[in-house]
Amino acid sequence: MKEVLISPSTMIDIINRIEKKLWDRFDTNKYQNVKRYISRLHNEHFDYRGNFIESNFEIITQTNSDKIDLPATLDTMNDDLLFQIALDLNLEIPNLIYSIAEIKGVLAEKYEDASSTFEKAYNNIYSDPSTSIIMANSALELIIKKICSDQKLNRCKKTDTLYKLTQHILKEFNFFPDKKLNEYIRNIGSGLLKTSQAIENIRSNHTEAHGTEDEIIDDPVYAMFVVNSISTIGLFLLKYYETMDKENSDFDDEIPF
Repeated sequence: MKEVLISPSTMIDIINRIEKKLWDRFDTNKYQNVKRYISRLHNEHFDYRGNFIESNFEIITQTNSDKIDLPATLDTMNDDLLFQIALDLNLEIPNLIYSIAEIKGVLAEKYEDASSTFEKAYNNIYSDPSTSIIMANSALELIIKKICSDQKLNRCKKTDTLYKLTQHILKEFNFFPDKKLNEYIRNIGSGLLKTSQAIENIRSNHTEAHGTEDEIIDDPVYAMFVVNSISTIGLFLLKYYETMDKENSDFDDEIPF
């Protein structure tokens, strides 16, 4: 896996927040439970004779004690592992993950299928970037299909993929690029179409879903970019739908799911 180059100050901030989150996570037996959590991430490698070769990080204990020295232990971990811990603890990564937390909350409330799919995308950003992109693409497809299942909107085709689905919902929302639209509104629709098309092409041609191109994306930075794009587009569509639902008297008071 490729290393993600993050500034030392950002990594120290992440380590400090991981430390605080772990201590706060357990009400009793804090040292024991934190050490148990960390130990489950610890991997040691031995040769065929059983001789120790290396480990993915070092578990450091306090002087003259078996209690874990958590800050020192976290400092021995590489960035990828720290990112995975931060994601597991639902900590946002500064300057990298933007509107993830908000869309996770919205989806968890009303869009169960999209929520679980998006959660897989989120959790695989660093451990499996290719799968993360595939899941993010699927999550946005599910969001659009769910919105368009409203009887007040024209239903989209179940077999349509992301680009076609985006075309459909933009037409339903009157954002589809058309000369009759305000220039800036038209630009928003055009930008959304181009972005969804790019995401679909990445998913279809540059991940393990099909892998028809020579390059399979395995860099977490690209997965982060796609997941962030998905969260931004998804939030826009969801928020606009809710606004439309409240303002249009033809719609019910509650989202009909």
